[in-house]
Amino acid sequence: MAAIRILGIDPGTQVVGFGCLDLFFESGAANAGAAPLAMRASNVVRAGSGADRLRPVECGVLRLGGRNDEVAHRLRELADQFRELIARLAPHELALEEAFHGKSAQSALRIGEARGVVLAEAARAELEIHQYAPARIKRCVTGRGDASKEVVADMVARQLGPAGIQAIAGMPRDASDALAAALTRVEERRSPLLQAAKNPLLALGLGELTARRRS
Repeated sequence: MAAIRILGIDPGTQVVGFGCLDLFFESGAANAGAAPLAMRASNVVRAGSGADRLRPVECGVLRLGGRNDEVAHRLRELADQFRELIARLAPHELALEEAFHGKSAQSALRIGEARGVVLAEAARAELEIHQYAPARIKRCVTGRGDASKEVVADMVARQLGPAGIQAIAGMPRDASDALAAALTRVEERRSPLLQAAKNPLLALGLGELTARRRS
């Protein structure tokens, strides 16, 4: 068995959620770390054929300071803590929520600053980076793009089973939101159609295969 470690991040400038998952697959059946076709045949996130297919590693929050602390100091704290988190967890991929313009301009600006720090540190560590719209993440784990944080947390725990319930018990919603981002990347890995949307060559190959089946 081989594994891809995915680190999900819910960005902020006071509290940053993180959630790390291991996705297991048969090493001989994967191409460049992708899960086997049998695991990618659905757009619905599942734990796989066994409990070891998807395992929560760790989740929690990075606390950067309060509103009265200088933003620059909080961003420096984020860079330091996130760099340490990457070194400790050694993820292969990063899943991150995209900027959400529906919030106030000030909030969007601050979250954008935090996202910039996360992206820079992830690039420094040479992680593969994947970004998703907030509605996409919610839809992935709950089936609804307007789900509340409470519903997201409940569905994340259900997706991950007893280990997931234990992992997020008592955790702030920032942690479960980060796990939801990681689960969205799991969904993408398991779906050949979603993979193709990011890879033009793969999309071309799937198109040719579909055409051959129809002929």
